[in-house]
Amino acid sequence: MITKAILFIDSSNFYHSLKEQKCLPFDADGFVELFRELSKLYDIEKIFFYDAVKNSLRDPNGYSKQQGFHTRLSGADKRIIIKTRKLRYLADIRDSKIRQSCRKVGIRNLNIMKLRYFLKEMGLIKLTKEKGIDVQLVVDAIEEARKDKNMRIIILSGDADFVPAVNLIKTYSVEVINLHPYCGSSNELRKACNKHILISFGKSGIILK
Repeated sequence: MITKAILFIDSSNFYHSLKEQKCLPFDADGFVELFRELSKLYDIEKIFFYDAVKNSLRDPNGYSKQQGFHTRLSGADKRIIIKTRKLRYLADIRDSKIRQSCRKVGIRNLNIMKLRYFLKEMGLIKLTKEKGIDVQLVVDAIEEARKDKNMRIIILSGDADFVPAVNLIKTYSVEVINLHPYCGSSNELRKACNKHILISFGKSGIILK
């Protein structure tokens, strides 16, 4: 008999792991395949998907694409519950400000776009920040664990910030599984969970092991 489970997806963390692993794009069809493979191991009753929603005025193109993705994802599997919070926008570092700062320190003839990309890749500038998404995931996971001790909790993330929540859930005698790709996976989170499942990408598709 396949064990019942609920899947919680930290979409931002998963996206950045896939980006680092060069496994993008990963659209609704990719998630459907992932759910299909995971359903061979567990009876997935619910799938919670957490995402920070872009501002339609500041980033209309990004907002439109994100909404389209949410529509395709929710339509692909009736078990999916999408939960969102607003994306928080930090200070906007404009090109004019970068040029001004370059002149001050004596840097000339610099490609501004390349500099901006370099700073973002190094994590030295961050224009957006998620607010409350991880907390919502933790609250929902704890609530589901309290409802049914026979239910497995599967967390798709590599974020070590979930370790305290995992430890709390385990006090309810509920098994917690960490589902993760290779890149961006926290060793601390894997060890805190009862077990972990690696998402691999082969020529034939997604492999869970």
